[in-house]
Amino acid sequence: MTATSVTDLSGRDASGPHLGYGSGVATPTVPFDYAEKEASDSLQAAYFRGALADQRVLIAAELVRQTRKLNGLSTRTDAVAISQLRRDIRANEVECRDLDRMIAALDRRFTALWANQ
Repeated sequence: MTATSVTDLSGRDASGPHLGYGSGVATPTVPFDYAEKEASDSLQAAYFRGALADQRVLIAAELVRQTRKLNGLSTRTDAVAISQLRRDIRANEVECRDLDRMIAALDRRFTALWANQ
């Protein structure tokens, strides 16, 4: 086994008595495979995109259910229930838009990578 020398940020040898509080920080070099990282990021993004799409489907189904319920309530005069339901619908619409935005951002970032796979 060969000994390697680590240098601190000032370029000095990081061994010896000057190692202590206030000395430079050792910066070891670690080999990094960017293609491997990119593939890993792509797989994580694909998984996350699928989870976001699934969540969006669930919220869209809830919006359909809420809209049908609102249509039924509109024939009666229950103003408090109608108001609450409209608030819930607006909140779900906002969540759908947020999910659409996140899905689109992942698509923009990783479309080229996914096309090459």
